[in-house]
Amino acid sequence: MDLFTKLKKYTEFSMGLSKEVCELIYEDTSFDDIVFTGYDLNNSNFLEVKFNSCDFSKVYLSGATLCGSIFDKCKFSENTFRKGNADYSIFNSTEINRFDLFRTTFYESQFHNVNVFDSKYELTYLDDSHFLEVVFKNTQFKSASFNDSTFKNVKFINCYFEKTTFQNITGFSETQFVNSTIVINGESKSGLSNYEMKTLLQ
Repeated sequence: MDLFTKLKKYTEFSMGLSKEVCELIYEDTSFDDIVFTGYDLNNSNFLEVKFNSCDFSKVYLSGATLCGSIFDKCKFSENTFRKGNADYSIFNSTEINRFDLFRTTFYESQFHNVNVFDSKYELTYLDDSHFLEVVFKNTQFKSASFNDSTFKNVKFINCYFEKTTFQNITGFSETQFVNSTIVINGESKSGLSNYEMKTLLQ
């Protein structure tokens, strides 16, 4: 069964439009220039799959497992990815916009030349990961974790932090926090310098 036929059947089953039981599981393969918009990928499994120039705009991803997968020059926009798993994944030259994350993990993942805008990371774990040339802008972090990660040329612009941890970060001293807000003991603090933000976050 080709990919689009399977995507259609899986979406119909997932949305309750079909009673035909269907699973969406792919391992150790690659997809080029695929537009996934319009399909439902919740609870799907893409393990060690390479996505080249694929568009995931408005795709529902909650419960999906993307472990070990590579996203090269891909686009994510207006996605919900809750209670998912993307451990050991790689995001390269990828745009992420309006991403809603909750209880999703990215342990030991890599983010290279990635821009994240207008997104929300709640109870999301990015520990032991590598961030190179990454910009987070207008993004909220609530009870998120970046512990034991490596940062190089990482910027947080107009971001919001609440109960988010940055313990033992390599390269944290060079990380930039611009016009961001942090909540400490229920009190919101903004207008802080880069140094003040880093002191409160560590």
